[in-house]
Amino acid sequence: AADETTYVYTSMEPAMPSTPYYSNHNYYPPYSGDEWYGIYELRKGSLEVSYDAETEDVSPAAPAVCKRTRHMSQAGRVKGEELCVVCGDKASGYHYNALTCEGCKGFFRRSITKNAVYKCKSGGNCEMDMYMRRKCQECRLRKCKEMGMLAECLLTEIQCKSKRLRKNTKASPEQSTGDETEAGDYGDGRHVSSTTKPSKKKVSFTKEQQALMKVIIDAYNKHQIPQDVAKKLLQDKYSTEENFLLLTEMATSQVQVLVEFTKNIPGFLSLDREDQIALLKGSAVEAMFLRSAQALNKKMPIGHTEVLEERIRKSGISEEFIKPMFNFYKSIGELHMVLEEQALLTTITILTPDRPYVKDQPAVERLQETALDLLRKMCVLHHPQEPQYFARLLGRLTELRTLSHYHAEMLASWRVNDHKFTPLLCEIWDVQ
Repeated sequence: AADETTYVYTSMEPAMPSTPYYSNHNYYPPYSGDEWYGIYELRKGSLEVSYDAETEDVSPAAPAVCKRTRHMSQAGRVKGEELCVVCGDKASGYHYNALTCEGCKGFFRRSITKNAVYKCKSGGNCEMDMYMRRKCQECRLRKCKEMGMLAECLLTEIQCKSKRLRKNTKASPEQSTGDETEAGDYGDGRHVSSTTKPSKKKVSFTKEQQALMKVIIDAYNKHQIPQDVAKKLLQDKYSTEENFLLLTEMATSQVQVLVEFTKNIPGFLSLDREDQIALLKGSAVEAMFLRSAQALNKKMPIGHTEVLEERIRKSGISEEFIKPMFNFYKSIGELHMVLEEQALLTTITILTPDRPYVKDQPAVERLQETALDLLRKMCVLHHPQEPQYFARLLGRLTELRTLSHYHAEMLASWRVNDHKFTPLLCEIWDVQ
């Protein structure tokens, strides 16, 4: 049996401002102390949960999935062969949105997943070719980006793991042991129902997985996004500025919910304190869109999605951002996720080890692996007739990365236009 690790966590005791910092309008209710959360208030507490966390090697990344305008080789052809737009070597195909060789594909993937920072010894002006690509990594990475290679097209570490998990599932059918419970029983008297036909393969949950799922579901149910602000957006009585302030209010509520939910993920508060902050900041935008999509598809009255989309347009947000955002919301709705899958997918998004400034990536990866394996089992349980359902779920995380990229561009334009944000958003989005 695997060694057990005990994780400790609790609620924090936030301090809070007395009045909304960002608005001179009076239609916002004042926050109470129980509603305001700062990400630097994280600390350990008393409740204990234990579960197994095992590590595995990460398999290589598969071909990219983004579709953008691609850069053709500027180096021409040699005897009919297309050349890499970065170094001029023989191209093997389109990788991460550009025509490149296998070497530059692998270099770009490693650089992005490891958040690598390189330094050119010649002032950053190296002419890239097959020789120089080995000498100057900074200029090679710069050339990759200049030629159109996109970080958001990179298959995430999560998807790499999902391929391995699916492969392992096919190779070795799951066996039930004395410490495991068959699908539908969490060991606490609660039965998990499925709307699909019974699966031919048994799905078993260890006692640790049962405990983990219960904690995550309880936290997910407890920390939900308030609906009153969303309802205000459906009213046609606000100006562009007021609509923007309402969206700011919604985003602030989202971050508050994210912080509280994250603190209740078993093992999170046992991570290095700086890594906790890096994970919160790195996942805030993606988790916000994911939970918004779930809330929108579950609670929004029929026909009101179009109304909400129009209100967001009136807030001054660009069409380039609105369209992919609502396409993502629609794609999430088409999956018809059950509550357990929603909670686990949010957990996996938060526990992404390749976020910027995360120091102990293996520790984060161990926590994420546990959630990934549990999500895979849930997908088999609830969607037995859809063997690719797990892969479809994780594919949405690539869409989230793209949305996060759009959000960063939009945030930069907001800084230029001197838009005001709440202190919490300034903190978590690094807005000065």
